[in-house]
Amino acid sequence: MLRYFFQRLMWVFIVLVAVLTTTYVLYKIQPSSPPTRPAEKATWLKSQVGLGFMEEEILTRGEIYEGKFFKNDENIFGQKITREMQEAIYANYKYYKIDYTIWSDYDSPSVTNMNRRLLIYREIPIMVQYGKWVKNVVTKFDWGPSTNISINEKATTVLNRSFPYTIGVNLITTLIEIPLGLFFGILCAIKKDSIFDNIINVVFMVFISLPGFVVIMLLMKWFGSDHLFGLSHPLLPYQWQSSDAPTKQKILAYFIPVISLSLGGIAGLTRSVRAELSEGLTQDYVLLARTKGLSKQQAINRHALRIALTPLLPGLIFSFAALLGGAGITEQVYGIPGAGRVFLQAIQGSQPDYNVLMYDTALFSFLGLFLGILMDMSYSIIDPRIRMGAKNE
Repeated sequence: MLRYFFQRLMWVFIVLVAVLTTTYVLYKIQPSSPPTRPAEKATWLKSQVGLGFMEEEILTRGEIYEGKFFKNDENIFGQKITREMQEAIYANYKYYKIDYTIWSDYDSPSVTNMNRRLLIYREIPIMVQYGKWVKNVVTKFDWGPSTNISINEKATTVLNRSFPYTIGVNLITTLIEIPLGLFFGILCAIKKDSIFDNIINVVFMVFISLPGFVVIMLLMKWFGSDHLFGLSHPLLPYQWQSSDAPTKQKILAYFIPVISLSLGGIAGLTRSVRAELSEGLTQDYVLLARTKGLSKQQAINRHALRIALTPLLPGLIFSFAALLGGAGITEQVYGIPGAGRVFLQAIQGSQPDYNVLMYDTALFSFLGLFLGILMDMSYSIIDPRIRMGAKNE
């Protein structure tokens, strides 16, 4: 078992490297998205040089005047760079580095400072950037700065402060949907084709069919805005509460997102348990257990339920990863500052936050792959006859 675990863990890192390499190259062939404000853009350009993704060249006033770019124009250096001036300067670099992206800035914000220098920034080739990016990640765990969500702040800091919210909401959701799903599934299997079973199937079919954002918007309307039951105030907060809100309000703020995320999971798990357990109750081993004197409940608990859970438990483990990946819409609608909402913010607009996206991709990819290992190993926990990694004899 331990050998199998380490073999799978090695493949996790191999797949993760392949995913991140492909994602990095695809992001880098897109147009760069630096901050738009001059001061933030200057800081970003300097950070790119520090990370090894760009080269910086300083052009003095003399170099600009002495025939390299312009001749005998004393007013050029004291003015902002026009489009014509940019094209003339950039053409010198594109002549021999046509695949480079070039940016410009001044080392002094004062237009009247005649001694200020022009700074030219050139992106180095993608694969060279990739090598330096891997080195920064491995040696310093530096994924680069955010360029949109929290400008020039480390991408790891941006996502790390939002990840606990996502983990908290989805962990509570998982702890609610698993026992309730098992409970209703067992009841429906025992009372198959009864009125109770039919009602539960119809209700849960509705929950499965409704998209999550529709459910949470209905819950927000019913419990967060309308005054139900003649109350003078809503039962639950309409939006996620800030860190300085009262403790009671912060606790109540979990109800709407947790309910909206768990309803679909409870419905799906109920149907799966019902199907597996209904089939298990008709098997010969259950009938044999009954003839040996076991009660119906004992036969279900000791035999039918355990066998029925064998194909279901791995799905329960992986459902947590699915919740993490699919909670972005819920977080966006309810205003939860979680990792899913950060991902949507990073990918929206004309200036994607590529560094945050890379870290987010790495984090969720590793979590999904690692949970895949636990999912496979869980088979042997439920059914000892299954030996993971055993050789064929």
